[in-house]
Amino acid sequence: MVIRFKKGKNQSKHKPDTLTCIRDDGSVTWTYLHRGFVHHDFAHYVVETTLGFKNAFFGLVAKGYDIPDFSAPKATRPFKIPKEATDTEPIVALLQADFPNTPYPQHANSNGLFREYSTSLPIDITDEQLEVMQQKLRALLQRWRDLQPGESMVLQFHM
Repeated sequence: MVIRFKKGKNQSKHKPDTLTCIRDDGSVTWTYLHRGFVHHDFAHYVVETTLGFKNAFFGLVAKGYDIPDFSAPKATRPFKIPKEATDTEPIVALLQADFPNTPYPQHANSNGLFREYSTSLPIDITDEQLEVMQQKLRALLQRWRDLQPGESMVLQFHM
């Protein structure tokens, strides 16, 4: 699946960032991203690709789930969110918190929250996996920071 993040041309004039996913079968799903949500989706991508998750956010989108449905109320959502997807959220949240979205990601350092709270996570994360995730997130944030409004960056998600 191709994942395209497009930097909005003018946040204050309702031209926000967008996330578009083009599945291998050619079908497309997309959404506008609220301010700061790119960092969350980058963290999802990093966690899912590093840990090999196939039933978390991007894996489910690749399987045909539409992005807007994830924010629908549970009673009207057309699917049940699998355990792997719910287990992914605290990992993503800790990675985000541990690696702040600073204007200069190349200078950002882990503040140690991930290691401090990792025992409460639903799965074990090795030091090597954490290092890889931090490096990947740092690189994505730098690429995003370097984009001009209206420009896009493309990532690949393999099932």
